[in-house]
Amino acid sequence: MNRANLTLFRQLLQRDLRERYTGTALGVFWLLAQPLFMLLVYALVFGEILQVRSGGQAMASTATFAAWLFAGLGMFNALAEVLVRSPAILAERRDILLNSPLPAGLLPLLPVGASVWLELLSVGLLLLWLCLQGQCYWQAFFCYPPFLLLRILLSVALAYALAVLGVFLRDLRQMMPPLLTVLLLLSPIVYPLDAVPERFHGWFGWNPLAQLVQGYRAALLEGIFLWESFALLLVWVVMLLPLALLLFRQLMPRARYVL
Repeated sequence: MNRANLTLFRQLLQRDLRERYTGTALGVFWLLAQPLFMLLVYALVFGEILQVRSGGQAMASTATFAAWLFAGLGMFNALAEVLVRSPAILAERRDILLNSPLPAGLLPLLPVGASVWLELLSVGLLLLWLCLQGQCYWQAFFCYPPFLLLRILLSVALAYALAVLGVFLRDLRQMMPPLLTVLLLLSPIVYPLDAVPERFHGWFGWNPLAQLVQGYRAALLEGIFLWESFALLLVWVVMLLPLALLLFRQLMPRARYVL
């Protein structure tokens, strides 16, 4: 991306965020309002009512469980932003796409940019909370960014594929919310991996979302870098990103015609 396109993308992202929250009291902080509300609900249900356990022991406190949960939910909500918005992004920006020399490849990056804002706000709040609790590890500032980069690259791959497919398959827009519920339940986000029966560990071992959650929690909550999770995620990115870019490049001329 050259400097001109980078400036244009920044302007488009600012406009996108401003349009979504124009007239609201909290503005862009609505990006955090829903995740924080869901965090309170999940912490109450899984931490207090269901007494979710890790390693055979109950979480030390509600505060500890909330931090553990927020580390996973922050990543999941950022990825959900991409999955929900990408299938409709080209149709939403149809006028700009068809009536200006705007590079089509910039539009799928808008949900990715918004997801980065959402995640950085979430992680900032989490680290502040951990520091106030005296549980902040300085290693987190080095262990977390590599997993953030892989999450962004994975999001870019998904955004390009879903954006161009969403032009032809309008049902994708309706499929994403229930699919996200399935992904949430099939990944160790609201429950620990050690609570999963051993016969299902193969699925979780290859599930990129599960590896992201494990990597994020180890980095942010313990200051530990999980090399195995990072390597597996890197394999996913190397496989998916070129395929997604090729798919977008091949289908975009027909997508312009459909739009």
